[in-house]
Amino acid sequence: MASGIWTTEYFSCPNCGLPYTATREHHPDKRSGSFACEVCGSKVHAWSGQYDFFDWKVDQVSSPVFGKRWDATGQR
Repeated sequence: MASGIWTTEYFSCPNCGLPYTATREHHPDKRSGSFACEVCGSKVHAWSGQYDFFDWKVDQVSSPVFGKRWDATGQR
C-alpha cells in the first residue's frame, strides 16, 4: 500500500529539452521504471527504490504576456 504522499517532480529531456512533470509516490516496497521523451525517445528519468512515478505530462509553461509589466510579486 502506498503512503498517500504525492509530490510533483519536474524533469527535462536531456536531448531535446522538452519539459515534463510527473507525480512521485512513496511505496513501502521497491519499484522501478523509466520514462522516455515523447518527441525524441531519449530516456528522461529512470528510478529504482521506494518511489514510483506516474502521470507523466509535458509541462505547459505559461508564455509571457507581452505589453504588461509585472513586479516581483506577480502584480501589475
